[in-house]
Amino acid sequence: MLRLLSSIVVTVGVITPVWAGGAADLFSERVKDFGASPRGVLLVHYFRFTNTTGQPLVLGTPRVSCGCVSVALSNQRVGPGETAAVIAYMDTRKIPTPNTIKSVTIYVPFLSPTVEEVTLRVQTIARDDLSITPDTIDFGTLPSGQGGRRTATITFQGDANWQITSVASTGGYVQAELSPPQRQGHRVSYTLTTILSKDCPPGNWICELILRTNHPGTPHLRLPVTVVVTPPVVVARPQTVTFERLSVGQTAEQRLTLEADRPFRILRVRGADEQVQVTLDADRQSQSHAISITVRPQGPQPLHRTLEFHTDNPKQPIIPVIVRAPNIAP
Repeated sequence: MLRLLSSIVVTVGVITPVWAGGAADLFSERVKDFGASPRGVLLVHYFRFTNTTGQPLVLGTPRVSCGCVSVALSNQRVGPGETAAVIAYMDTRKIPTPNTIKSVTIYVPFLSPTVEEVTLRVQTIARDDLSITPDTIDFGTLPSGQGGRRTATITFQGDANWQITSVASTGGYVQAELSPPQRQGHRVSYTLTTILSKDCPPGNWICELILRTNHPGTPHLRLPVTVVVTPPVVVARPQTVTFERLSVGQTAEQRLTLEADRPFRILRVRGADEQVQVTLDADRQSQSHAISITVRPQGPQPLHRTLEFHTDNPKQPIIPVIVRAPNIAP
């Protein structure tokens, strides 16, 4: 399965470029087509890029061409060799016209070492005759080696001949099975069973199921799959730290615990910045480490960070912890 990952055209003016191709070439993809989506769901995509310039990168605040999309940065300062993401949130409830293609441009300013603007694009067809319940396959937190099965119901109304022709997974540890369709008049329903392999390694994982259909208005559907697989030795508690109902400039704190069956040290933490800070006793060797996470949002965009706690435990050298603040008031 692929770690947080994810089509969008690009490239803009450059002032004295310090790398060939410009900042656009740092992105693994620049367009994301969500395909057909039920109207009312929140679509999320990570546009990931790696700093291969050899110099620190500084990003400004992104802007968008439509209010149905908001954007957050995993990091505003990205060191050489580090990977970061531009996170796009597309709220289909705010798309005014259903059953037509809605395309939104995201403008990402790079401020240093050169000034350049990269354009990304997200698009979908928000349909009011399509439903997917649930709209995300969430396995939750599972111990390593357990695996699991989850189901979703996909319903299309208005075409008795509507058919899902194929299902493919972008993750190597996730497979899917499709039941025969249930047809009632012009209403067609499928049950989709998602199977997580017992061989899925520890970590926070996201992939997608891509469903192709025979209908020109729903050429493909996507269904996100998420799971947290806990390692056999070190367990983060909790592995997702969520801050609710924050305001810009407000400071909030939560605590988490990292535990193991033998003493270990936390060597360093990656992913913190001026909006998400971590306090811990870095040089202490213990079976249990209490950690304070402080969030102080500087803008109304949703916050989403993946903190990496690097340890001296050879069986679990890196422990990922997600920090999120989905609703930030101006």
